[in-house]
Amino acid sequence: MSVQTGYQTPRIDDRDLAFYARLADEHENREPVRDLVVPRIEGRAFVVAKGHILRVSCIEGSQVADFNAFKMDDPKEMFWSGRTRLLQGAHLSVGDRLWSTPPKMRPMFTIIADTVDHRPLPNNARSHDLMYCRCNERLYEVVRGETGAPNCNTNIANAIAEFGLTPDYVHDAFNIFMTTGLDDDDRFFYLEPDAKKGDYLELYAEMACIVAISACPGGSSGPEKRSIGIGIYKPLFDRT
Repeated sequence: MSVQTGYQTPRIDDRDLAFYARLADEHENREPVRDLVVPRIEGRAFVVAKGHILRVSCIEGSQVADFNAFKMDDPKEMFWSGRTRLLQGAHLSVGDRLWSTPPKMRPMFTIIADTVDHRPLPNNARSHDLMYCRCNERLYEVVRGETGAPNCNTNIANAIAEFGLTPDYVHDAFNIFMTTGLDDDDRFFYLEPDAKKGDYLELYAEMACIVAISACPGGSSGPEKRSIGIGIYKPLFDRT
């Protein structure tokens, strides 16, 4: 029987790779644009301009951040977790890209820095998950019999309302700092995040976007729920 393989990861041009590496290394060559905090078990939305760097940080300790993104001038073009998973993998890190929905299906962000120590974990579990979908109120009603539980779907819906977007714009997330795997019974599982206080992920914006982030209230964040730090930076040099 012939070996079956998945889709090939789209190649990034060598000049772009060098540009992303320089962005990640030369912190002195960037200008702060905005800092904000996503409070524990809440969500916030904000704009990231094309060519700017978004940093998502564990400012108090490990905490999962559910990430949604929408093209600024056409929010129907949004992050597509399923296609990103097929093209990049079930867990993302430096050099991976976040892809948008059809018909244009193009990179929205490129990950340029990741300080999490990706140590070996059971069943090849890893951080920065694309396997799980976002949690929502109905999930907790079904699995725990709990009504009105805080959840990422509601957090993101409330956050994007500021930009005139309705709850149906919320989509499955890139789960930053969430540590997940697939067990021997072919079931998804999560562990407490392996990120620590001070860890961050940086993404370079390939287009102007509205970004919404929920400080996930679910069990994947661990027993203590914490705030998430957001930093936006403008590079002081251009892509060449």
